[in-house]
Amino acid sequence: VWDMTPQASWKEKKNLMIASGELPDGIMGPLSITADEAQLLGGQGILIPLENLIAEYAPNIQHILDTDPTYRAQVTSPDGHIYALTAMQDMGFDSLSVSIINKTWLDELGLPVPSTTDEFYEALKAFKENDMAGNGRTIPFSFLYQESADLNREVKREFEWIFLAFGVPETPTHIIIEDDGELIFTASQEGYKEAIKYLHKLYSEGLIDPEIFSQDRTLLTNKIRQMNVGCYTDYRLESSMASEEIQDNFVIMPPLKGPDGDQRWLRAKAGMSDGAFALTSACKHPEIAIRWLDNINTPENSIQMLYGMFKEEGWNKSEALVPSADYPGKWTSNTDLRPADVNPSDWPWSAPIGSSPVIVPHEVIDEYIAERANNVAKERACAIYRPYLTEYPYNYPFRFTLEEIDELNIIQTDLLNYVYQTVATWIADGGVDEVWDDYLVQLDNLGLQDYLRLYQQAYERTLQ
Repeated sequence: VWDMTPQASWKEKKNLMIASGELPDGIMGPLSITADEAQLLGGQGILIPLENLIAEYAPNIQHILDTDPTYRAQVTSPDGHIYALTAMQDMGFDSLSVSIINKTWLDELGLPVPSTTDEFYEALKAFKENDMAGNGRTIPFSFLYQESADLNREVKREFEWIFLAFGVPETPTHIIIEDDGELIFTASQEGYKEAIKYLHKLYSEGLIDPEIFSQDRTLLTNKIRQMNVGCYTDYRLESSMASEEIQDNFVIMPPLKGPDGDQRWLRAKAGMSDGAFALTSACKHPEIAIRWLDNINTPENSIQMLYGMFKEEGWNKSEALVPSADYPGKWTSNTDLRPADVNPSDWPWSAPIGSSPVIVPHEVIDEYIAERANNVAKERACAIYRPYLTEYPYNYPFRFTLEEIDELNIIQTDLLNYVYQTVATWIADGGVDEVWDDYLVQLDNLGLQDYLRLYQQAYERTLQ
């Protein structure tokens, strides 16, 4: 029996389920439990270790663990157990976000696509002064200051790429491993201060949307679709934020070069979602559950689970897929089987039960799937940023012990909230130079050194 829970109410239901002890056999879903929760619940005996079950009953998953050390590191807790498996769709994408600018407006103004922070400022200023959207509707630069008010290690924001031009690879946790392997707290760096001053300059001159601190994605999307926005951030250019009829007005903007020549982009360990499959202590037949999971993770079945069933009677690559003319040696969907009322880019991409428990290495996707409109668009974006990527990904798989999790939870909320609120004030009102030293002292008072120590320990653990 599947108990389907809306994502919006899952957190509350999960907490009640754990508190009451009324556990299901297993938990499945994207980010249904975080890596920290898996470690905690595993240590409490609520989740059971999977590694021995996998070794005995799941040869397909075991093969992935044996051949992909990154994936193994991702799912292994500090105590050596695997309490939850991570979903993986390794499309080969190595950067997360893209900065997008209105090329139509640039062309009308005779301006190039900006390549430096100075040129970006001049472009935004020209957008505003010439009211490119008309009737005073022009918003030169808009984004979400933060995706949600829930400050945790999964929070996403949409202006971190500005900090890269000032030499700081900003992340939601403010923790990054620099190219030389040094671990730093981004929000205490001099370059961070300079980036804030730049953002305040844009904000004070009306070049940044004043609603960045309060708007949600729906409002931002509406502004973009109404062609009011000159620059924004998205996962790729061809997405739902810019409706199809206006996408040709925009182009991807390469990484900006900052005042000191910094020109970088955040590498992403893309295609992984923690906590996609776990079994609880209430599971009476875990060997059956793990066999089921392994069966859907054969190369052929995982592709179908991820992209859809090709034929009702089962997999038949010779009929469902045909050699791709554009990608020699790869396959693409057989359009001769496509019903007339189905869009070519959607054929046959409709997953039967969702892709959350699927573990698909890049070589499997590379073998079977040649092209899909969204994937081609994302790879096109990644190619632009690839020469500038940081050595380490922004979402590096830090793994904490139970004791470290407890200590981290005490420090993290207050520390991140302080940075979040202080930076928002500085962007809007300025004054970062005058109080920067006091700000650094307060970071230490809130436990910054212990915060760094915990991440350093977790990082060193992954190197062993």
